[in-house]
Order: sequence, then C-alpha cells, then structure tokens
Amino acid sequence: MPTVRPQPFRGNANQGGNKVSDPVERARKGYRNSWSRYQVDLRKQVVWEQPFRNEASVAIIGGGLSGLCCALELAKQGMRSTVFDTGQHSCGGRLATRNTKDGSIRKSFLQDEAYSMSGLYFDHGAQYFSASDSRFVSLVNEWLAEGVIKEWVGPVGTLMPGGSFQSSTSSKGARYVAVQGMRSLAQHLEHQLSKQYSNLVQVRRPMWVGKMESIDNQGWRLMGEGKSLGIYDAVVIAHNGKCANRLMGPTGAPLVAQQLMGLRLSATWALMVAFDSPLPVKFEGATVVGSNVLSWVANNTAKLDLKHAPSSISCWTMTSTNEYAQANKVPQEAVPSEVQDKITSEMLDAFAAAIGVKRADIPKPIFYQCQLWGAALPLNTPSVECIFDAQSRVGVAGDWCSGSNMQAAAISGISLAGRIAALRGRGGSDVQDLSLGLTSPFTQLMPQKRHVTAHMQNHRS
Repeated sequence: MPTVRPQPFRGNANQGGNKVSDPVERARKGYRNSWSRYQVDLRKQVVWEQPFRNEASVAIIGGGLSGLCCALELAKQGMRSTVFDTGQHSCGGRLATRNTKDGSIRKSFLQDEAYSMSGLYFDHGAQYFSASDSRFVSLVNEWLAEGVIKEWVGPVGTLMPGGSFQSSTSSKGARYVAVQGMRSLAQHLEHQLSKQYSNLVQVRRPMWVGKMESIDNQGWRLMGEGKSLGIYDAVVIAHNGKCANRLMGPTGAPLVAQQLMGLRLSATWALMVAFDSPLPVKFEGATVVGSNVLSWVANNTAKLDLKHAPSSISCWTMTSTNEYAQANKVPQEAVPSEVQDKITSEMLDAFAAAIGVKRADIPKPIFYQCQLWGAALPLNTPSVECIFDAQSRVGVAGDWCSGSNMQAAAISGISLAGRIAALRGRGGSDVQDLSLGLTSPFTQLMPQKRHVTAHMQNHRS
C-alpha cells in the first residue's frame, strides 16, 4: 500500500452541472442540522403520591462521568441503580479514548503499512481535569492512590498567532490525566461499581433507551430496542442533546424537559493523527488563539508516556473550533472517507500555520481518523449543581448544569444522588424542598465563536 499524505481539499470543477463538489455538502444532503425541541405541556405533571421506598431502584440513562458518579454515590447510600449506556467498549461519554489495543481504531485509516498499528492512543474527548471542590478532591485522591490518574506536568499553555507558546498553570491547581487514557477512568469506575457494589448497581451496555413513560402506581417504564427495560422509581438523565430532548419531551416531567431544551451545545471535530517523527514544538498541550479552525492541540505520546515502535512516532489530538465544526457538520454516525480527508487536510494546514511553519515541514502522517462531536460543549448553563423534579422523581446530571468541566460533571451526579436518597419515605407534593433548578434561568457560558474547547481540555476547571 503506498504512503498517502493528505493534501488540501480543492473540490472538483463543476462543469455546468448541478453536482456538489464539496464532500461535506454531499454528505449533508437532506441532513437537518437542528435540535429536537418540543413544546412541553406543563399540565402533564406526574406527581407520585406513594412514599419513595427505601429499596427503590433508579434508572441512570448515560454512563459518562455524571452518570457513573451518580450511581457510585447512590450505592454508597445503599440505593440500587441501573446504568444504561450506548458504549460498545465501555462507559465513558466524553471520557473518550481510541486505541489499537481494544480495536477502537480502524486499520483502514493507517496510511502506511510499513508502520505498526500497535501502541497508538488518542484522548479525543476530555483532555485533562483539575479539582477544587472537596467532594471531587476526595475522589481524585482515591484515583491517585490507586494509580488510575497522574499529574500532567506539561508544558501546557497557549499557542499565540505566529507560533509563540506561552506556558501557563491551571487556576485550580494541578492538571490530571488518566494513566491509560481518559476512558480508562470510566472503566475504573465501572469496574468499581461491578465489584464493590455488585448487589446494588447494574451496568447495561450497549443499550439505547428510546422511550420512558409513567405507569400508574408503579413508576417509570423504560423502553429500548423494541422491549421493556424495566420499571424504575426514579430516572436520571445523564446525557443531553437531541436524543435527551426526544426522550423527555413527551413525558410527565415538563419542567425538566423544558430545562433540557434550553441547553445550547457547540460542536467540534476531533482529529486523531500519528506522525512518523516528533513535531517541531516544545509544548505538550495548547489552546490555539487566532485560528478559525483549531482550538486545542495535544501530544498524547508525551502526555501518556506512550511507547511506540518505532519510537519516533508521535500521537496527537487536534480539536476544532465550534465555528469550523458547524460549517462542516455532517451526520456523525458514518462520516465518509472523503470528508475525513478534507477535515484532516484543513486541520493540519491550520496547525502548521498555528506553529508558524510550512505544511511541508510537518512530519508525515502515518495514521489519521476524525470524529465529529455534534453535542460537545455547553454554551449556556442554569448554574445549579443538578436539575431535579422531586414530585416526578426525574432529574438531570451533567457538566452543563453548572459549568463545562469534569469536576462539574462529577459534582452534578453526586449532588443529584443525594437529593434522590433524601426522598426515601416521602411522597406527594410535600417534597418540593428537594427540587432544584426547574426554573433557573440560563446564562451564557461562552461566546459561540470562542476558540476554546472548555470541557475537551477542561480549561474552565
């Protein structure tokens, strides 16, 4: 197989016909870049009169950091839960890592068969995190003691126009990364739940929850893949975007649905690229300033202390701006190879410009793969730790409730679990003191064109 080096996409001449030359335009033909938003009916409010049982079971839809931390905290308080997640390889959500070890990297994206696919790792979601809240610090200290995470010393900072790098420290202290990629942190939590709390927590994946409905005097019935997934006393929505909107829109928790639909999310392309030799830079991670295409770049090889064969290989993650992703947004389930090539070429061009070199001076890519995060980062927030309707026993956990970082995600799950546990023995309308965030107004979290991927690199922590 010959070596293939991505070249700038130029399109095909349209010689008087109606053919669309841009592969993005071809891929998005008939595609609606829109959210599912419903007009909620506030009269359809479910109120469970019977007291919340001590042996109640909770459904957690979404196995990202919020959902896993919610399940962990519920288990610590003696409550049963089932986590539903769509992940093939593990839970995790935006704790996302692709690697050759578990087959999450496709060999078809290898550009030169002279090189081995072994040892390639890419964090293509969350990049690092910091801790300042005592509840999250406690978890971080446990993870450090168990060898699951480590401090990322860097250098990490800001890449200024023209290629100058300014090193910086996190405003909330040390930066941490999972030793074997960020997904390994989610795997650690999933393993902890299955081993330490096997009598209280069940994780079901891959499983898609497509419908929830209230069943009189019983609870919430979940449906997925054409069958019942069980009836639960309470439901936690630990994901967001159009799928969560479709799930919640018709249900009996209208204020929760209304808050979910008030959320606005950015998008980003993540480029995972391996070069045949080290790049001509002295940093390991950087926010990119002044680029319409790039917002963040990171050296996974240095960050994770990866060992490659040959040792000269370097694995990088590059994430785009929201502006660029929106302009090049396509159905993300199966991105065509020609779109992958276009995104890769344009992002590498932008990277060369950002570090102040010519594209020809960048080492040869031996592997590249792109992923579109259509619902990546929150643009607004209600500034509450979680959202909870105690009458309907439906809540929402996620980083967007109070910010856009991993600490906010974990605290959201922990906080919601505490409110659900406090429901035990109570019912009817005499539970309103436990509700939270149902009418909290949203405030802008970041400008829509800001070139910072806050959750992906966690700069807001």
